[in-house]
Amino acid sequence: MTGTSETFDSHLRSWHAWQRSPWGRLRYRTVENTLLRSLPDCPLRILDVGGGDGTDAIALARAGHDVTVLDFSEPLLGAARNAAQLAGVAGRVHTVHADLDDVPGADFDAVLCHNLLQYRTDPVGSVAQLVALTRVGGVLSLIAGNPASDVLAAAVRRLDLSEALELLDAATARTVTFDHDVRRLEASDIATALEANGCHVLHRFGIRCIADFITDDELKADPEFYARLEQLELAVCDREPFVHTARMWQLVAARG
Repeated sequence: MTGTSETFDSHLRSWHAWQRSPWGRLRYRTVENTLLRSLPDCPLRILDVGGGDGTDAIALARAGHDVTVLDFSEPLLGAARNAAQLAGVAGRVHTVHADLDDVPGADFDAVLCHNLLQYRTDPVGSVAQLVALTRVGGVLSLIAGNPASDVLAAAVRRLDLSEALELLDAATARTVTFDHDVRRLEASDIATALEANGCHVLHRFGIRCIADFITDDELKADPEFYARLEQLELAVCDREPFVHTARMWQLVAARG
């Protein structure tokens, strides 16, 4: 179940294609918005665990924060350094070639772990590790795929009702981009793990609340339609009931 560097390195072409797609762009645009809304304006020391090619990190560096990208994929870290150089924020983006288990402890103002927990052998234990890297009063942002959206996507997008029924109680699902089984993690379970480690959940956001239920993917590439879709996504990412069926959940928590 655990993802390795080979899991990601062998699928870099499909990963970059996903990032350039309308749904990939919506993911990054929405998370940039939710993070800038959730983090203090003052410059922060931020750790981005599993930060890959630094797309989240660069947006934060542009806002004046100092970001360390931790990842076990050297090709992705190389891409992060190049992107930071091109963006003019190389001095505020740093890379560390390591795994979460290799970091004994730290004291960051904010810790991000976006779309990594579902690849971990022990997601609940990983939450404790992430909290230990965050200073008291600091902020954590965790993102993973939303199990409810798996069921809805099977039924609405693929019209496969048998698959939807099987996914209701399935422990894992198969990713398309990385062709890998991942755990299906409920936001409520991760919120419980955060609270057990002395954190208070401040926000639950939904990432791609609308886009994945529009079956015409070609239409999403139309610039005018995409602009309106992005506007809508940003408007509903913190609203009930949309956060509960979004493609991904995001929890923002403070360490007490």
